[in-house]
Amino acid sequence: MKYLSSRNLYYILYVFVVIVVLLIGFNIYFTIQIHNQLGKIVSQPGRWPVGAYVYDPVIGFDFAPNISGPIRDRSFYVKSHKLGYRIGKHEDASSFRSGGILSLGCSYTYGDEVESEQTFTQLIADSLSIPAYNYGVSSFSYIHALLKAQNLKEHGVLDKLKPTYVILGCWSGLLNRSRSPYPPILSENIPLVAAHICKDENEVSIHPPVKIDRAFELIDLYRKEGVGMSFKKFVKIFFIVPQILPLYLTNSQKSRKSGEAVYNDNVTDFEIYDYYFTAIENLFSPYGTQVIVLYMPYLPFDIPDKALTEVIAKHPDIIFVDGHKAVNKFNIPESEYRARHPQPSVHRSYAWETIEMMQPTP
Repeated sequence: MKYLSSRNLYYILYVFVVIVVLLIGFNIYFTIQIHNQLGKIVSQPGRWPVGAYVYDPVIGFDFAPNISGPIRDRSFYVKSHKLGYRIGKHEDASSFRSGGILSLGCSYTYGDEVESEQTFTQLIADSLSIPAYNYGVSSFSYIHALLKAQNLKEHGVLDKLKPTYVILGCWSGLLNRSRSPYPPILSENIPLVAAHICKDENEVSIHPPVKIDRAFELIDLYRKEGVGMSFKKFVKIFFIVPQILPLYLTNSQKSRKSGEAVYNDNVTDFEIYDYYFTAIENLFSPYGTQVIVLYMPYLPFDIPDKALTEVIAKHPDIIFVDGHKAVNKFNIPESEYRARHPQPSVHRSYAWETIEMMQPTP
């Protein structure tokens, strides 16, 4: 019996050792894979200036203040104020005035592919002789934009800016993005994550992002010390593999499937809009800020959906601007906005239509 018991013990120990060795080997393999990806991130310049994206535990990731440099193809300039909003290449990144127009949205609002002075936010501000605070990037969803605004409040930025207007950039793609924990930035690189909306029974709430702060720390480490492997880097990566491996695999799989949707669908479009607009109104009400919602078409036949129009009706104090109506009203060619970022002429039409809608009804 002792012999059998001893044999069983050795067998269990053997199985345990084999499992441990396999897990260590598995971890080493992905440590090397992640090391290679970190090397690519650092050695191959991305589209945005180095350091533009920073980790945020509440939002997931954010756009850094005091960034200055051209986009990779040099088609437009990227510069952010010390308070985080977009400014022109030659603008002062330290001084500011209160009482301007603050915009929230995605790259459509930020003005990807156009200069800062060509964005509808800046054009409206110039027309009214007030400052512009363009917070379009990196708010890739309604939830991201809301959390960005709340972050500005918590850090005292809204108390400094006291915006007279806040304009919310909307388009059809932001609904599903608001339901997804993964931004639509598909690549083989270390993934970004974001907070998203969800519903538990009948209560709508925001689900926090997966914590990946160490991934951002590693990117900074590789930028400072170079792309070569070292014992320090190996140990750091080895121990965070279990944390970021699921994200790494999911992101790699999504990149190969070219944008396959990953989101929960138990929250209706109406609930997303209503949650967003209600929270924004409550957040900006202490400043007497007028809320404006701008709907921007992605395709020529995109019109404001039923859920959006119903929620706008529920919030009568919001000024609604129909960008689809604007591009037709001002004869903007479809090629200027069809399945692409709005071009300068489109931004102008949005600005003109918004200014017109802001005028008091006689």
